[in-house]
This record gives sequence, C-alpha cells and structure tokens, in this order.
Amino acid sequence: MDYSNESMRFRETAFEKKRGVSKVELGVGFAQVHVADLPEPIHTGRLVALQCVKECEIGIFFLKMTSTGLSFLVKEEVVERLSERFAKEFTNFTVDKGRSVVFVHAVNLRDEEGLLANILSEAISTGARLEHIGDLHDSVCISASHEDAQKIAKAIEGKEFVTL
Repeated sequence: MDYSNESMRFRETAFEKKRGVSKVELGVGFAQVHVADLPEPIHTGRLVALQCVKECEIGIFFLKMTSTGLSFLVKEEVVERLSERFAKEFTNFTVDKGRSVVFVHAVNLRDEEGLLANILSEAISTGARLEHIGDLHDSVCISASHEDAQKIAKAIEGKEFVTL
C-alpha cells in the first residue's frame, strides 16, 4: 500500500452551508380550511374541530387561531373526508383548494439580521396574497394560491439577500 503524501490527499469536505438562501422549493396540492363563527366559549369549538381532524386521521399544517375560530392547510386528497365530517359539526367552514407552499431554505435564518424581513419583503413585493407564514431555524414557509406561490418562488429564487 502506498502511504506517500500523494496518495494521502483527501478531498476537501464542506461542513458549513453557505449563508443566505440556499434553496427554494414549491410544495403543491394543499387546501386551506377556515372554521369561523364558533359560539362562545370559542375554545370548545376549536377542540371539536381538532377532534374531527384527529378522527379523520388527517395531518394539518400552519394551524392558526383566528378571532372566531381557526384555520389550517391540509393535503387536497383529504378534503372530501374532512368536509363530510365538518358538515356534521359546523355551519360556517370553507375549504379552498389550489394552495401551495413555498419553502425558502436559509441557514441560520433567525440569526442573520434582516434576512427574514428581506425574504418576506421580496414575497410581498410580488403583489401575491400571502395566506400563512411560518419559520423554522433554517427555513421560512409561505402558503398562497398556486399561482401566487409560483410568483413568490420565482422572485426569491437565485436572489442574493443582503443581511445587516
């Protein structure tokens, strides 16, 4: 076996990802669900809605409490099952298909001062209607209609964001 310096050269390994936005992905096939006008006490109606979701064995995304109920996203393939169940419990709920989620991956998103604000400013400047926004330590997720989500993804993709 050759143990000379020439044979011991190793390929350099990168341990850190580049700062800023590294990737933009588009998740499709979602529907937005709103349950509204729940009677007081409102928390009881919210618990009923979440129990219905559990009974239907449905995963939800972007759960938000609203002033009169709640809203969230589901995969479009479960809409019929959830709608049938909700119809038994609620008089005021809507389901809007054709939603997508833009996933903007950026290392240390919360630690890079101004990065989240810059990404969201770019998304807002497209004129798109942003329906939900969520962030993790390494990504921001934006839900919108499929058409608006495509606009947002295109605007953010490949753009260099300057942080403070």
